[in-house]
Amino acid sequence: MTAVITISEEAVEWIKAKFASMSEQNYSGLKVSVNKKGCAGGEYEFKPVTTDDLSDDLDKIEQDGVTLYYPRTMLLKLFGSELYLFKDQFTERLDFNNPNEVSRCGCGESIQLD
Repeated sequence: MTAVITISEEAVEWIKAKFASMSEQNYSGLKVSVNKKGCAGGEYEFKPVTTDDLSDDLDKIEQDGVTLYYPRTMLLKLFGSELYLFKDQFTERLDFNNPNEVSRCGCGESIQLD
């Protein structure tokens, strides 16, 4: 069975390093969603989740010590995706290889999903 989301090793290490200092703030994991924004119609959003932020509408996956939460309504938009660390000479950020994407805008941050 295909995993909803897999996480590359490099992304796992980046997430662990980035949010290590948040353990004192009840950090529980990283929430990912797709918002209606951007020139192509959607953007991935990543934000830290504390135990106070957890709700019944969130599902989670755990891989190599990292917990990702996603709204149940996003399941079909994210199914089969790989979370990876995008790096170039200007930036470093989380992004997805998502088989459900139809296109991306020129800057690569805005997406259109099937």
